[in-house]
Amino acid sequence: MAPSRAGHEPALFTDLFAEQVRRTPDATAVVWGEHRRTYAELDAEANRLAHRLVSLGAGPERLVAIGTRSAHLVVAALATLKAGAAYLPLDLSHPPQRLEHMLTDARPMLLLTTADDQHSVPASGPPRVLLDRPDAYAGQPATDVTDADRLAPLRPANTAYVIYTSGSTGNPKGVVIEHRQLGTYLRHVVRAYPGVRGRALLHSSFAFDLTVTAFYAPLMTGGCVHVGALEEMGTPAAGPAGQQRPTFVKVTPSHIPLLTALPAEASPTGELMAGGELLLGETVDAWRRRHPGARVINEYGPTETTVGCSTVVIEPDQPVPPGPLPIGQPMPDVRFHVLDGDLRPVAPGEIGELHIAGAQLARGYLGRPGLTAERFLPDPYGPPGSRMYRSGDRVRPTEDGEYEFCGRVDNQAKIRGYRIELGEIEAALLRRPEVRHAAAVIRTDAPEVKQLVAYVVPAADTRVDPQQLRKDLAETLPDYMVPSAVVSLAALPLTVNGKLDPAALPAPEAAATPGGRAPADELQALLCELFATYTAVSSMGVDDDFFVRGGTSLGAAQLVNEARRRGLTLSLRDVLENRTVARLAEVCADTDREDE
Repeated sequence: MAPSRAGHEPALFTDLFAEQVRRTPDATAVVWGEHRRTYAELDAEANRLAHRLVSLGAGPERLVAIGTRSAHLVVAALATLKAGAAYLPLDLSHPPQRLEHMLTDARPMLLLTTADDQHSVPASGPPRVLLDRPDAYAGQPATDVTDADRLAPLRPANTAYVIYTSGSTGNPKGVVIEHRQLGTYLRHVVRAYPGVRGRALLHSSFAFDLTVTAFYAPLMTGGCVHVGALEEMGTPAAGPAGQQRPTFVKVTPSHIPLLTALPAEASPTGELMAGGELLLGETVDAWRRRHPGARVINEYGPTETTVGCSTVVIEPDQPVPPGPLPIGQPMPDVRFHVLDGDLRPVAPGEIGELHIAGAQLARGYLGRPGLTAERFLPDPYGPPGSRMYRSGDRVRPTEDGEYEFCGRVDNQAKIRGYRIELGEIEAALLRRPEVRHAAAVIRTDAPEVKQLVAYVVPAADTRVDPQQLRKDLAETLPDYMVPSAVVSLAALPLTVNGKLDPAALPAPEAAATPGGRAPADELQALLCELFATYTAVSSMGVDDDFFVRGGTSLGAAQLVNEARRRGLTLSLRDVLENRTVARLAEVCADTDREDE
């Protein structure tokens, strides 16, 4: 790993947090619903847990898994880093088989969870510490953990966290991020984006590195981390702190319409950072019409380059063109090389593959030296011993030093900001005995709506039940990787060169089955209309499952906002727990009766 251009390693986050505790001990550090911790309280709680972790053998280059949705998550992450260990975040909404693969592959020494959340984690995992038990870290000192306490000194080259991303072979792979890469990224964030010094909203899964920005940067600068759901901002469900407007929110572009639908008094007041997907000029304009003073930041970066490695800042009065916006310029300690197939630089205006170098490159893939060597290459244009990461992204350098995203060179795509390997989905399809051939593609038949569609050729003398196949896939794939539609074909269309011809694949609606039972009244008809709108399916029956027909959690949140606008009283929990029109209509009717 080449050092940063500044000539020295960045400070450890744990040291920077300790300094902030000394500066502002009584300031609010984190809020989660009704829970609130000052810097001093958060530090003391994390220290006690860190001492317990050290006593259990946690330390540098040892992994601790964190699997909880509770308010204990923030303390668990801080304590793990203070102990010198690295954390492995688990998204408990993922299928058990996927979580089991991660635990088997990463081999963490401990699992931090709660009495309720532990049931979502495979029983075959490591020993558990239940954070909501009174004896979890009772009796431990509240003093800082130092190198004298740790099993070994904590250094910038030690692992900070491991995050799993989709893998082309059918299993996710762990990306190893060290403290020095994390510190380099955060050093840029706290200097460039003043919004993180106020109230930052932490709303995504901790297993998605989008959360790193809003979690760490505020705690280095005296800000407050507000943990909550986007769709609950400005509502009683968010608790007292949820009535305060955040000064910094980081989202995927797909989230921005949801933010736009929030009450004005709940929307961000300062900076909106978008990352994980292409950002369109039209999306920025729609946001700024509602928030004319807002600053928008477009961030680009694979997980392998520590959250983000380039940005473009769009000031409130700065005009933006329609269509995809540039991914900006590399951050201060990052270098971009746009190269052809022979690793030679392309000229401005030409398209090549982006190779990323500098101080934010991950160590590599956990336990995958071959794949690490394949993706992290010697940098022929950098200092001796430096590396560059083959991003797989095609970009075009412009004359003014910016970069335009031009697609992928492989079979990878992004849905809702999550990076997915279409090959992993195809591998899961081909493991089904009823499937002979399969292809997974991203379609955009509806404007600005990406739809993941599976095309399958049934095995001999069999038929494919699309809904059953989706349910089977949901047992091994996270929800964002389960196709929203399955189309059965006699054969996959091929080009003259024998490759899949995506242009010849039929739209899924052409092969869709009738929705089923028709709506019986105006309420059910309205809900059927809303279900269809947010699943990109034209026909919905009252017994159709919103998520089985392609709905997503983001779509559910958007549905709730539109339903409220049209006079219905609904919450996101109502949709998540009542996934058909028939059941959701009963909830609406019950609510109306309670209000009478």
